[in-house]
Amino acid sequence: MVEHDFYKLMQIPLLSPYQDIKKRYYELALLYHPDKNPKNKDAEEYFKILTQGYNILNDPEKKKEYDDLLENYYSRKNQHFEKGRSRQDIRDRIKRNRERERQNIITDYLEAENTFSHKYRMVLSVMVALSGFLICYNHWYVNLIAMDNLYNIAGFIICITGCYFIANNIYRKDAYKSAIQIDNRRFDKRAVKTFLTLFFGLPIIFTLLVSLTAYIQLSYFSDFTVIESINNQNGKVYYEYTIDHEKILRQTDIEIEINNDVYAHYRVKYSTLNPNISELEKID
Repeated sequence: MVEHDFYKLMQIPLLSPYQDIKKRYYELALLYHPDKNPKNKDAEEYFKILTQGYNILNDPEKKKEYDDLLENYYSRKNQHFEKGRSRQDIRDRIKRNRERERQNIITDYLEAENTFSHKYRMVLSVMVALSGFLICYNHWYVNLIAMDNLYNIAGFIICITGCYFIANNIYRKDAYKSAIQIDNRRFDKRAVKTFLTLFFGLPIIFTLLVSLTAYIQLSYFSDFTVIESINNQNGKVYYEYTIDHEKILRQTDIEIEINNDVYAHYRVKYSTLNPNISELEKID
């Protein structure tokens, strides 16, 4: 089984003679040798593959066996396309474009690894997504009078940006791995799945976390105060109360008949840790 096309990886014509192979190998070794790329594991991996290919192509018997396997592989892969010169020309142009793209992917990825490694890019991306998540979490229970919803919008944008960078890092890593393989398979599936999972999964986690936070704080860190005002606007009930000289306006989902008796039958139960977390409680 042929796993790598060493001629493509060395960017030389198929079945090139030994002299061309040796010359190109030493040119690439100057670029990708581990001594030239400290702490770059992908460059080291790429150099190992190049060295593996050079050791095979350096041996006449191994080279002949490898060349036969490679020719058989491409002949089987391309035999159903041999139906006319025009189609062959189109296929050749497509192959050249794909080859240029493949080489660009390898070069760009390895250069990026020397500047800022994949591991650190991924850690930074996770931190960006997490910081956006926490901004939304810390400002979700906002005082509607103060209108601090801008924090939630900014936090959402930061979180989604971090999720995009996470998926992009996975995409670039998988693209590089695909580029150094002889059979270039589709490599974007994992990145797309990751982004969609984060995009739809994080709101669910966020909703559960917010609900759990409210439940814990109102169950174990709560106090009571009176309703200062309550009104119905557009079918929604809003109530106002004051904690430490700060007026707080919140919305409730419970159905209440608003009249003069409502102040005697309901009170505000709020969290002493975060007074914006509250609910209306009926007085028995």
